[in-house]
Amino acid sequence: MSCPKNSDTSSLPRGQTGFVLVAVLVALVVLTLLATAIATTSERAIREARENTDAFEAEVAMTSTRDTLLFMFSTQRRTFGGLTIDKQVSWSAGQATASRSTDLDDSGLPPMLPIGNEIRLDGTAYQGLNGARFALQDDGGRFSPNWTFDLYHPGLFTQLGVPVEQWPELEAKRLDYQDPDDLFRLGGAEAGDYHTKGLPPPTNRPLTTPLEVRRIMGWGDALKGLDDSRLVSLLTISRSVMVNVNTASPEMLQTLPGVDKDMAQRMVAMRQTLPFMLNWQFLDTFKLPLDELAPISMLASNSGTLELWHNAGGPIRLVHWTLTPGDEGGRPWRLDYTLVLPRDPATDQTPIRTIPSPLFADPGTPGR
Repeated sequence: MSCPKNSDTSSLPRGQTGFVLVAVLVALVVLTLLATAIATTSERAIREARENTDAFEAEVAMTSTRDTLLFMFSTQRRTFGGLTIDKQVSWSAGQATASRSTDLDDSGLPPMLPIGNEIRLDGTAYQGLNGARFALQDDGGRFSPNWTFDLYHPGLFTQLGVPVEQWPELEAKRLDYQDPDDLFRLGGAEAGDYHTKGLPPPTNRPLTTPLEVRRIMGWGDALKGLDDSRLVSLLTISRSVMVNVNTASPEMLQTLPGVDKDMAQRMVAMRQTLPFMLNWQFLDTFKLPLDELAPISMLASNSGTLELWHNAGGPIRLVHWTLTPGDEGGRPWRLDYTLVLPRDPATDQTPIRTIPSPLFADPGTPGR
């Protein structure tokens, strides 16, 4: 009895054998490509899910940091040094005796006297919650084109890089943009002029964000060399007419008559050691051509900006806040606007300070 032949390719004609081998190779290539595509798609899905998770966690961290700071503004006092984080401070016997002759709060300290643990309101960067970073800036440290003294206009236009011959015309156009009437100022512009040039008409009200200044006829062209980050670092929309010499940037300090770049740097260095507390002393120290009634201040106002970013990356979010303890319904604060700004690589190189407060403690730290 003969044995059956093995069912292998040896019994096939040579052409069919080659076809089978090619088919097997094609199948292997297809399976390899399919496996690679699945792996790539899976890797992309995992990466996108991780990025979405990181973005969500960063959003939570920045929102938590924002609300914690606003809560502190509503519950903690502000001094010449900034926003206090608690009332724990040690006094010498002499300091305690000297303070009794002044108005004291329930901590036993003069309400405005700096105690050394304040969160600075001059743009100093701090560690927030869960990888968030933040910087607070008092509105008194920025120039308000809505309400201000003419005394500061030359310094402002200089910082904005506007040639001196354009100052009167730009100021006239700004006033025409804001006032409710249709009367022309010399060099100004009203609704008809905007219509002729195909521009949105003036709002006839104060600016609502610093970037709106670009909508004023002539201002957009004059400021085209300034990016948005630079512009919002100089301008605010608050009703502040005072320059806070404890929170103003070196550029803002240079809007004060008689202050140049070197003097502004000296002012910043001096207030790092001890905040300015007396107008006459400040003016006398730097021999400024101003009197004691000049529109300068030492205390923070009830409004400002909060810059938020995260160490995981992403843009900077700038929030303008205003404290409103007297509003109907008892709302403690109001968020006026939010701007998303590109992140300067130098931001990640900025020294970050920590805040010795339980509100900003790492929840994973034992004993906290």
